[in-house]
Amino acid sequence: MKPKGKGQSVLLLLDIIDILLKKKVPYAVIGAFAASFYGVIRASLDADAIISLAASTINANELTRIFQKSGLRSVYRQGDSEDPLSGVIRIRDKYDNQVDLITGIKGMREDVFGRTITVSFLKRKICLIGIEDFIAMKIFSGSPKDIDDAKGALKISRQNIDIALLRKLAQRYGKREVKALEFLL
Repeated sequence: MKPKGKGQSVLLLLDIIDILLKKKVPYAVIGAFAASFYGVIRASLDADAIISLAASTINANELTRIFQKSGLRSVYRQGDSEDPLSGVIRIRDKYDNQVDLITGIKGMREDVFGRTITVSFLKRKICLIGIEDFIAMKIFSGSPKDIDDAKGALKISRQNIDIALLRKLAQRYGKREVKALEFLL
C-alpha cells in the first residue's frame, strides 16, 4: 500500500521496511507508532525506526543512495560527539511524508534488535521495539512528551514489563535515567 497523499508517513515506513528487509538491515519501529502500540496515543506527522548497520553489509551513505534511486528524497546526517544520535537518514516522498531512520542512540546496544516484537499492521508483519527498550529510550530522550510516553506505557502495560530488564537498560543510558525511572516506578 503506497502513500497517496500527505499524512501517510506510516505507509511510507512500510515501503522503507521492504527496502531494509531486502538489504538485510535489522530495524525496530519506534516513536509515536510504537507509543500507540503500547497504549499511548498521540499524533505525529512522521514515522521513526532505529536500524542496525553494524549487522549489515551496507553503510548509511549507501542506504541513503538506495532510497534516492527508488525515487525518495533522502539525506544522511551524522551526529557529532555531543549528539545523542549517531546519525539519522531522513526520507521523504513526493507528498512530504517523512520517515527518520536512526543509525544509533548513545546507550542503546545492538541487543535491542533481539528484543523486538513482531506485530501485524495492514496485513504486514513489522518489528517493533520491545517495551523495556521503548521506555528506557523515552526516559533517555527526556522531553516532556517522551516522559509522558514512558509514563503512559508503564501505566497501561505494567503487567507485561520485565522491571529488572528495564532497570538494566536505564543504567546503560546513565544515572539521570536511572533516577527518572525510579521516580516513574
